[in-house]
Amino acid sequence: MTSILDLDPRWRALQDMGGVMDIGFDHPAAWTHGPRGDAPFVKEGDDQLASELCRFGDQRFICATLTLPIRGSDDHVVFALWVKVADASFYAYIETFDGAALPAPCDGQLSSDLGPVAALGSAVSLSFLDADARPTATLNDGAKDISLDQLIDLYEATGTLSRDDLSKS
Repeated sequence: MTSILDLDPRWRALQDMGGVMDIGFDHPAAWTHGPRGDAPFVKEGDDQLASELCRFGDQRFICATLTLPIRGSDDHVVFALWVKVADASFYAYIETFDGAALPAPCDGQLSSDLGPVAALGSAVSLSFLDADARPTATLNDGAKDISLDQLIDLYEATGTLSRDDLSKS
């Protein structure tokens, strides 16, 4: 199906590169230690970081997915981002790894920099829909979709893609 974005050369260049790329964050913004990288687990004193969970001081974080449609197209971008949650929600989620029932939805705070889409600390709701998948995040007062310009800004900020990559002929 043709979209209004098909008229934008940056969109066409992105499609030629394989299409929309999802964006993942290695760790919460609050994490001051080095990135986890390819290691399954990082421990610095009492602070711990894994692919799905993080404990940093007295803060607890869960990695969740946020899906935003891209304005002017039928495509969407998925973010693997970090949400600061209350201790009770964090430990209820950990118990699901041992077969416990999925926790009730909970509120948290965004702990990944989504720049033009949502500020750090923005209110987020988490839903736990499937024991085999990350929780789903919803921005409470943030964007419900994303523009191509915002997506390109986030690609550049996260090192996913350079703006110059989309201007090459």
